[in-house]
Amino acid sequence: MYSGNVDGLKFSKPSGTPHVLFVTSNGAGMGHITRCLAIAKSGTAQFQSSFVTLSTSAEVIGEQGFEYLHFASSGTTGQPARIWNNNFYQFFNQLTRLNKFDAVVFDGTWIYRGLRDVLDKCPELRLIWLRRGLWKQTARIDQLPAMEGYCSKILTPWDVGESLDQGALSKVRTQTPVRGIVLSDGELLPRDVALEKLDLDSSKHYALIQLGAGNINDISDTRKKVSEAIRNLSNGSVIPILASSPLSQQSQCEYDPRTIRKYPISPYLRAFDFVVSAAGYNSIHELIRWNIRSLVIPNLDANTDDQQARAYALQDEMNHFTAITDSDILTGISSLLRKEAEISATESASIKYSKFIDSGYDAARAISETIGPRK
Repeated sequence: MYSGNVDGLKFSKPSGTPHVLFVTSNGAGMGHITRCLAIAKSGTAQFQSSFVTLSTSAEVIGEQGFEYLHFASSGTTGQPARIWNNNFYQFFNQLTRLNKFDAVVFDGTWIYRGLRDVLDKCPELRLIWLRRGLWKQTARIDQLPAMEGYCSKILTPWDVGESLDQGALSKVRTQTPVRGIVLSDGELLPRDVALEKLDLDSSKHYALIQLGAGNINDISDTRKKVSEAIRNLSNGSVIPILASSPLSQQSQCEYDPRTIRKYPISPYLRAFDFVVSAAGYNSIHELIRWNIRSLVIPNLDANTDDQQARAYALQDEMNHFTAITDSDILTGISSLLRKEAEISATESASIKYSKFIDSGYDAARAISETIGPRK
């Protein structure tokens, strides 16, 4: 049930630094893996990072230079939760016997029973829950106290939607806030370099469409409407480009624009005049940090993530627009195509919010402090 780029279950032994194991759930998007990768990269001077993930896009972890094991999720295997948790317990119990982890960082909505069973046997193993906030009002939190009892610390990254948060976690005060997290190795590529690497003609103009993997609901109709709106409203002067998620399970249709498949996509964002994006955590905060003009279309079918609140929190910024209806899509794209939507150096969201976002350094510091001095 598991695979990866290590020999069996034995990760490389850290040389004089703490060993942190990141465990990520199998989300509908890339959020869990991306946040953990950002922290792992930012924390290289403080600890060695290894990964266990349920995500079917596990290979991207290896591509980013880290050792990983992929354990197939309950949904992938079709196993009932009870059987899957028993199997995960056996796997994780053996893993912790063969490796000395100074901390386990779990990024997911619920801490799996199989993981909790291992912690019952190894109370000395520190668990840090990296828990994204902005849950919907309908999200269940009755199990939170029991799960939080396993945690040495709960880290919640800053979210632009906090100002509108009235959800299930809005009154919870057990977490430690850290700066918002984006995966970045530095500044974005200049436009001409990004276009060259994407094999796009530098004499033309492009808009990026990144509406997610389509694993929550069918986004093909929305994708088509956005593509047609960009072509029609720009009279063909702006070419839509589709960003394909590593998790995407939807096939491309004849009306779809050209597709690019890059992870992470953020280094190439300056190749595009604007972006039409879902309102997931990572996508929104990349747009903010890099000052990319955008139309944001929240996925209202997300289970716990209040994407609508996040999108509305951003829409008052002069370079960002929100679409809930088909009419909103047309209005937003028209606005982005007009001159008055140009970036303002003094009023951009990236300047306003830059002090709240980093590349995982603040979270890495909090993890290192939780581990403490190595004995």
